[in-house]
Amino acid sequence: MLSQRGRHTKRHFYILAVLTPFLLVSALFVVIGIAPFGAHNLLVSDLSTQYLQFFSELKHQLANFSFSSYSFLMSIGDSLVPIYAYYLLSPLNLIILFFGNAQLPIAIDLIIWVKLILCSISMSVFLAKKYENYDLMAIYGGLAYGLCGFVSMYFYDLMWLDALIWLPIMIYGLEKLFYKGKPTLYVISLIAIIITNFYMGYIICIFNVLYIAYLLKKNQPYALPFFQNLKANWAKISWFIWYSLLSAMSAAVILVPTAIAMLATGKKDVLAANFLFKGTFGLSFPVNFGVGGNDFAGRLVHNPSFFTGSLFMIGIIVYFLSKLVSKRDKQAAGILIGGIFVGMWLLPLNTIWHMMQQPAGFPFRMVFLFSFAIIMVTYEGYLQGMFAEEKFLIRSAIGLAIAIFIGYIFANIERQKLMEFRFDIPQLSVRNIVFAFVVGLIIVTTIAMIGVGKQRRASKIFLGLILACELCLNFMIATDGAPFGNQKDFERTYAESNKQISTVESRYQSNDGFYRFLIIDEPFRNLFKVPYSGYNDSFLFRNHGISSYSSTLNAHTHHVLGDLGFSSRNIRRIDMLGGTVITNYFFGLKYYDVVGNHGNRLFVRNHASGLGFMANDRIQHLKLRRERVFDNLNHFVQATAGNHDQYVVKPTIVSSAKFVHRDYFEYKIQFWSNTKGPHYLYIPRIRLVGVSFYVNGQKLSKLYSGLGTEMIPLGYMQKGQISTVTIHSVKELHHLSADFGGINMAKLKQVEDYQDQHKFKLHDPSRLNQHGAHFKGKVDVGSRAKTLVMTIPFDKGWQVKVDGHQQVVKRVAGGLVGIQLTPGKHQIDFNYHIKGLLAGLLITLMGLIGLGGTMVWRRFRAKL
Repeated sequence: MLSQRGRHTKRHFYILAVLTPFLLVSALFVVIGIAPFGAHNLLVSDLSTQYLQFFSELKHQLANFSFSSYSFLMSIGDSLVPIYAYYLLSPLNLIILFFGNAQLPIAIDLIIWVKLILCSISMSVFLAKKYENYDLMAIYGGLAYGLCGFVSMYFYDLMWLDALIWLPIMIYGLEKLFYKGKPTLYVISLIAIIITNFYMGYIICIFNVLYIAYLLKKNQPYALPFFQNLKANWAKISWFIWYSLLSAMSAAVILVPTAIAMLATGKKDVLAANFLFKGTFGLSFPVNFGVGGNDFAGRLVHNPSFFTGSLFMIGIIVYFLSKLVSKRDKQAAGILIGGIFVGMWLLPLNTIWHMMQQPAGFPFRMVFLFSFAIIMVTYEGYLQGMFAEEKFLIRSAIGLAIAIFIGYIFANIERQKLMEFRFDIPQLSVRNIVFAFVVGLIIVTTIAMIGVGKQRRASKIFLGLILACELCLNFMIATDGAPFGNQKDFERTYAESNKQISTVESRYQSNDGFYRFLIIDEPFRNLFKVPYSGYNDSFLFRNHGISSYSSTLNAHTHHVLGDLGFSSRNIRRIDMLGGTVITNYFFGLKYYDVVGNHGNRLFVRNHASGLGFMANDRIQHLKLRRERVFDNLNHFVQATAGNHDQYVVKPTIVSSAKFVHRDYFEYKIQFWSNTKGPHYLYIPRIRLVGVSFYVNGQKLSKLYSGLGTEMIPLGYMQKGQISTVTIHSVKELHHLSADFGGINMAKLKQVEDYQDQHKFKLHDPSRLNQHGAHFKGKVDVGSRAKTLVMTIPFDKGWQVKVDGHQQVVKRVAGGLVGIQLTPGKHQIDFNYHIKGLLAGLLITLMGLIGLGGTMVWRRFRAKL
């Protein structure tokens, strides 16, 4: 039984464990000025390009009590299952229901605010309960965990933070399973981690294996050899494996459909280069042992963000030097912390830990496990009295400072070699002045730690204040340079843009079949201080477009659109720019809406196919070739029409010249048009930031100087016309004379006229946004073209009935949905079924039955 004083201490501890991070995180938001505590919002990085838009869709579906597994608001159409599984399953996301779309950034800020606080509380309570000691140092551990380097760098990827909240709870449950055979807390928390974000669930499952190895070593008698220890603990290991398996099975209703959907993305490819036996970071990594090792500019590529506060960075060194800590405990801690470090450094292990892929930005996503481990181990050493070893404290502090100094030396050397990264961001950018703060904080932290070792209460409070200031400083440096938005400007601009765009859509879309919009929302784009492509704005404004950006983008979407000229930076993005008159027609891009400060400029194309069109059976065998866009466009129309006419005609290059100026390269190319129609320049694999285009002396829009635009419209040319293209570029360009093409409009018009008589006519287009997984329409099939091509990416989840009879769905045109039809009029019904949902549900039921059966069996056995 706890004494009255013990209960009093615990109550005070829990109050402080909640109040301290609440006040610190709130103060941090106030200082930075984040809404609702200030004027700014956190619409930076992925928050502005993904979460805002996905939350808008989640809010819409929750508010309307409708869930569609497929959406036409995501590029040319895609499954929403992986979007939900990867981004949206945190229960804290329900906060968005209390905010309108214009206030969604505030909701996002509050979700992050709550998660940071909960991370700290979870860790503090874990430390106190694990070691049964309700000490201020446990609260300090919670603060260091909730604002560690990983959090400071990646907090705007808020779907990962739920795992940090659940991790201490799960580890406490794992220890209860290991020591007492009680699995409930472990199972519940592991299932929660997997469901809220399967990616983090995978990372933590690997960590669990390391943690079991840590527990085995920690409890291994000195006289017992390694393999005999395994044998002696085989029952515990077996129960760990069994309950981990059942936990994963219980989450299979999410995992199986998501796994199948993710196999349709570009991330399914496993590259041998990611498994080369080499390190992932160099000798500059110790920079991140100190405060301020990373800033916002280096968020995509940097060394592991190890920083967890000088208190714990010094403490973990003392732990391994201390005479008060047993050799076996040091060995166990070495396995845990060393395993994490090696897993990050060695490329093959790093790749495995990142689900067989190297991250496209935001590297070392498991580094929070390092922070968790050193906080836990340092707290254990603190309770054993190691802070009283003044000599080791001073040596550890000096050793840490020297290591960080060496890191700064190599960082200054390495950054000169790594300036030419693809995003024009140095791989490791350090501010040498920060090292002075690092040394100062290490000194005062060491003095305070010595005072704590001498049982001075004032020193313990002072140590907490130092740590709090240090964590806030690191967070502010990590966000320094972040282009935070102005919330009031966002609300005003969003409301106006939404009004203008919805007016246009309601006027044309509802009564005019299914067509796609290309919307250039200039006021909305100008809200952001960095280039903003509006990849997912279709979710915000509920219009059908082309672009998309997510880690779950369908590979067929990326392949087909990219190979037909649409801009793409990587396998996760496809831009609305890069279209031609050919793709505009066949993909139904009828409306081009430019939203300005004082209204819309709407351009309506006379011809657009809509959602589907009839094509010759040759379309079923069409293969698109990478970086051969003009050939692909030509073959696409030929396969549709079933002929060998030339629809894309290469102009004759009259002259080509290159001039090297002090600050830029200049290219002048004159060409003779060999056909009447629009002409284009295609530039593959070049980021066009800092590139300007002039056609006959007229400068093109800055839209074509973005981060990945590749197809540049040069205007409508007459046959025999001589035109001049001038390009100013900060980087050298190659093979420009080979990248021109003109469209023969007369021949293309003949194809369009035939297509207009045989295109797919969607029934009730207004329902498509709400019920994208179920739609129907009709089509009149002629004798020349008997393959219906739907401009949606091929997906085995589609089931199609033609006049009530099941029909096979084919992959056509390199990655679109196709259906073989016979001449005549047909009624066609499309229904999207989540692949793997039934199998996942059955496995989940088996997992739950297994858990229930195991519980009954163990209770029955315990009574015998």
